[in-house]
Amino acid sequence: MKKQLFDSFEEVVEAFGEDNLVVITFMPQIIFYLSNFNIQPVWTTPSEVNDNKLAFYFIKAETKKPYEAWQKRRLEKEHNKSQSQGEN
Repeated sequence: MKKQLFDSFEEVVEAFGEDNLVVITFMPQIIFYLSNFNIQPVWTTPSEVNDNKLAFYFIKAETKKPYEAWQKRRLEKEHNKSQSQGEN
């Protein structure tokens, strides 16, 4: 699918619908999505909620697999961390 270029967030919402967008501000998660699943945000802007962070808007349907993989990775990291702490 050819990516579209937008001039405003309103154009993004008009193209995809607000319910079809997901916003992410956690940079490790964003990097995980970009590097492992090659999905690109449709809009990037300074976060209105988290000071000094960027908000990346992704198409919700494109984030299903990356989100599941992200959750699995987080659980594995937490499990490994608790295992290593238990050995001390």
